[in-house]
Amino acid sequence: MRVNILIAPSANRVYGLAAPRLAAAELEFVLAESAPGALVETSEVREANLDFLALEIDDEAWESPENQRALTSSLAYSPHVYAAFEEVGRMPAPNAERSYVDESPTLPLLQPIPLPNVDLYPSTLLSTLKYQGKTNEQFTALLLHLAAHAAGKAEALRDGTLRVLDPVAGRGTTLNQALMWGLSPVGVDLDKKDAELYRAFLKSWMRENRLKHTTSDTKLTVSKKALGKHFHAELSRSKSEQRAGKGQSLELYTADSTGLDAFLKARSADVIVADLPYGVQHGSKVGANLRRSPLELLRKALPAWSRVLARGGAVALAYNRHTTPADDVHAIVEEHGFELRGEGMNFRHRVDASIDRDIALARKA
Repeated sequence: MRVNILIAPSANRVYGLAAPRLAAAELEFVLAESAPGALVETSEVREANLDFLALEIDDEAWESPENQRALTSSLAYSPHVYAAFEEVGRMPAPNAERSYVDESPTLPLLQPIPLPNVDLYPSTLLSTLKYQGKTNEQFTALLLHLAAHAAGKAEALRDGTLRVLDPVAGRGTTLNQALMWGLSPVGVDLDKKDAELYRAFLKSWMRENRLKHTTSDTKLTVSKKALGKHFHAELSRSKSEQRAGKGQSLELYTADSTGLDAFLKARSADVIVADLPYGVQHGSKVGANLRRSPLELLRKALPAWSRVLARGGAVALAYNRHTTPADDVHAIVEEHGFELRGEGMNFRHRVDASIDRDIALARKA
């Protein structure tokens, strides 16, 4: 069977141009993990003056309810999928010149594929905060989606139990995406200004959307040593959800990410999603100092990150190839006991003249 996908529009024109290719790589990876053998191939096609990403699905695999669920779930969580249709036949194109039947122009008969709604909140959670250097929301969702499947945690993503850590949280783009999907994320960042702006935004957004919520701000102290600050939020969409214990939580630590294993429990995260500093406009923070080398941050921080990651957990690292060579990223990851995943999948794409962005996926052995 063939599934034709309309690619979701993007506010970023450059990212939008790369979206069909990124969607193909994304779906090839996540379906290979969740429904092996179901996806035969992908291709870009044009029908009735519309561009589609076409997925050829093995007919026998499609008969499995588990594979159907994996496919519709993968499409629902993909930030690149606007709508999906099963091609159930062909029909003669109207007003087209006809010769032999086999040569007559045709159009596909498309039946919409119902996809589960995976977003819990209004899009303002993702789009309201705007600032220089903010990561594209679609790319953030791509990182999180890939990480969940690299860890073999597709079911945990769906049921809200996936434990997400962003050790370079910045102003919370990844944290917000995790909240949007019903998860309870943890973030760490040393930048006090970024942390304060994010806390202020989240508190305001929860009030404006009338969520049932509580927050607290406390000092982060370990063995009588002050390490920073800890922000905690509990939120629910309604009183009934709150009473039923169906709410979410968020933790944000304003502290040094290279030592986060001092205040986070060992093996307390299933996935680590990190948009590493690109070393262009924004430096990377190592201890109290600002450095320009993202590799220095990765070398120093990865041991602590690994200790809080569960066995079989995965990391999804976004980096800038102009300042962070891919071979160096892969070498550091493998030195710390990770196995690279998704090799051969092309997630590389241009952001601007100074940022050539790529993704490293790896699983903890």
